[in-house]
Amino acid sequence: MNLRGKTVIITGASRGIGKHTAVELGRRGANVVVAARTVDPHSRLPGTIGDTVAAVEAVGGEALAVRVDMASVEDLQNLVDTTIEHFGGIDVLINNAADTSGGPSTFMDLLRDSWLRQFDVNLHGPFTLVQLAVPSMIERGGGVIINMTSGAGDLIPVPKDAPVRGMLGERVGYSATKAALNRLTNVMAHELKPHNISAFAIDPGFTRTELVDLMGERGIVNPEDAVPMDTPTKTMIYCITEDAAWDYTGEVLRAAAFVAEHGL
Repeated sequence: MNLRGKTVIITGASRGIGKHTAVELGRRGANVVVAARTVDPHSRLPGTIGDTVAAVEAVGGEALAVRVDMASVEDLQNLVDTTIEHFGGIDVLINNAADTSGGPSTFMDLLRDSWLRQFDVNLHGPFTLVQLAVPSMIERGGGVIINMTSGAGDLIPVPKDAPVRGMLGERVGYSATKAALNRLTNVMAHELKPHNISAFAIDPGFTRTELVDLMGERGIVNPEDAVPMDTPTKTMIYCITEDAAWDYTGEVLRAAAFVAEHGL
């Protein structure tokens, strides 16, 4: 797909991987719909949907900011309606937003409200957005769906000699939503391929975002161990623009390995 003049919705695009990818898509001539909750600056983290729009426009792209809560069906419908009204249709959907809070890392301490909130944002939101966006993609002759996942969704072998406490530190609700999202991506890829719509689950890995830098300042992680945001962005752009990406529709792609394998 040649991105010039194509319309891309990207959620969670006020900062981090979402913002970085939005700018690169705009640089390649795409119309970028910047969807996220952050309208006003965060007290500790930089970035708003308005900031991302300005960054996209600064590299020559067209952009539109839409405030969206991924747990709100009304917000998701408005996002799709506003995109179609403003740009005429949808060619690419990137489900990047995620709720990573989710409470404690142990299953028995996890509150049901936290569990349901993460499923609303991380799984039900992307499910709804795909269903809302696909009719426009079909009308336009095809499209691309990218669901950002995580290695937290992988199964972990249970050792014979000791229990695994707290899923090796991964938050239980977040992990479960990503595992479900992987399978959902696989299922939709089979159904949508006849319509010339591909679907990918992309695991960015430990990526150096603004949040990782903040955690580094607090001594929680070492940001130097993280891959640059360009790594998952290059993987997404390959999946959107290269015909060869059809070989991977329905699969989970690990960004760092994918970039290395393809020399991106």
